[in-house]
Amino acid sequence: MKRVSFLTIALILLLCKPVLIAQDSIKNAAEVHYKYGIGGGAGFATGYGLSFRYIPKKFGGQVNFAPFKNKETERYSVGLTLIYTLIESKITNLFLYQANHYYYNSQMIYVYDPNFPDKQEMERNTESYFNNGLGFGIEIIMAKRVGLNLMAGYAFYDNFSQINVTGEAALYYKF
Repeated sequence: MKRVSFLTIALILLLCKPVLIAQDSIKNAAEVHYKYGIGGGAGFATGYGLSFRYIPKKFGGQVNFAPFKNKETERYSVGLTLIYTLIESKITNLFLYQANHYYYNSQMIYVYDPNFPDKQEMERNTESYFNNGLGFGIEIIMAKRVGLNLMAGYAFYDNFSQINVTGEAALYYKF
């Protein structure tokens, strides 16, 4: 009698296992992959400012943009970054990135002559450069739709005149 009830229970469990596995695969299929992200980012190679990210599958990109202008200063940071996702999980994503950052700054400066303290001259000082970087990053899923991105790698700075390590960070609301 005990043997028959054990076999019956074992048979029921074996028949229910595919149903339980199917429910897990339905649950995983129902998980949403958010393609878009909006937030803020800052980095030497990615640029800084408001950020928009679009990653439809494994390959995507992000744009950072920060304009500033007043009577004396005009400053722009524009970044375009390409992203390739290596590993995706529920709480983290690992990716490679290639970043491009253009920076422009033009401002009026006051030049004082110590021999004539009451006389000052205004000059426009302008600088612009391009940074290019390559590295890896990790996205930490902090909440269902919020991700913190930390990136590290190497970058060419100041129009390819210097090479050094770089660090980037961004916070996104995903939809």
